[in-house]
Amino acid sequence: MTVASAPPRPLYPPKPPGLRRYQEQLTTIGVFVFLAFLPWIPILGWTDIFDSGNNFGRGNLAFVFAYGAAAVGFNLLVGYSGTLGLAVAGLFALGAYGTAVLSAPSDAREALSGYDWPFFLALPVVCIAAAIIGVLVGFPAARLKGFFLAIATLALGELIVTIIRLDDDVWSGLKTNGGTGKQVPQFLVPGLDRILSAYMLSLGALFLMMLAYIVLTNRRLGRTLKAVRDIDIATGPLGISSTYYKLVAFGLSAFAAALAGAMWAQNSSFANPSTFRTRLLVFLLVVLIVGGLGRKWGPLIGAIFFVFLRQKLQDTQKLLFLILGIALILAVLVLPNGIAVLPKQIRDSRWVKDLQRRLESLLDFST
Repeated sequence: MTVASAPPRPLYPPKPPGLRRYQEQLTTIGVFVFLAFLPWIPILGWTDIFDSGNNFGRGNLAFVFAYGAAAVGFNLLVGYSGTLGLAVAGLFALGAYGTAVLSAPSDAREALSGYDWPFFLALPVVCIAAAIIGVLVGFPAARLKGFFLAIATLALGELIVTIIRLDDDVWSGLKTNGGTGKQVPQFLVPGLDRILSAYMLSLGALFLMMLAYIVLTNRRLGRTLKAVRDIDIATGPLGISSTYYKLVAFGLSAFAAALAGAMWAQNSSFANPSTFRTRLLVFLLVVLIVGGLGRKWGPLIGAIFFVFLRQKLQDTQKLLFLILGIALILAVLVLPNGIAVLPKQIRDSRWVKDLQRRLESLLDFST
């Protein structure tokens, strides 16, 4: 008499059939299609900061998309791989200044002069260069942990900003106009004005990074990065190179930061080195942690929260930093998974489940 053996359990949960397999991708595409038509839909007129019917609201939304794109890459590095790389502000500056210098006309005045490259040639070159820098820095940084890793990558960000501050007298051909600042040549989408062009470009950058984030995290890369984050000591015996996957996270995060910096510059029209100091790093950390570390929509929610506060408190910078600090502390202590998981926590709470049971009992009684 032989005992039938149970069928082997699948290593990963089975994929749903049909279009349900692509539900997450289709939902994301639907959200971005709505955002693309938002400037012509008067649905946010009740708020002056994000009113898409005027240039002020469109400009603020473009900043939301730019900060969100940077935070998506930052989320992949910190939220998934657990690597506290803090060079994002310097790489953000590299994207802003790199595209500005390469795409500026060569015969313009000093504050605007550059190398006269087409914008869509300069943009991928700068982003790929930032990714290469991220990978190169990742080689020594991947062997560091905690405080030492944070200091090493923070130094890289400060080094990039310091190099940008050098003028032509120190480094011939840099064309960053030193600490004075650089005017950014605007790329205009055919048929759109400057603000709408910046809006669409920033939205496209966020869509690109969000789609890449969904595709990569739902595949082997995302699962392996989680393993590197949670059980780093066990990845070696399993044949997983934690250094390799951390380098991939460094490169993707650097690419996203440079892309977001270029979009921010298109919306701002002017870049100054002081904008990209440690303060920007703190802002992006707030965006990431308050929105939701390791959550898909966390960066976008955190960027909305940050831009709203910054516009409301732009005349009182000290109060802005105070409220951001309080929000960061509350997010860590009270809502460690960020605002993005708040609807799920409310739905799974005891009083909501009790209310559902009461409603079900009433419906059963009525029938």
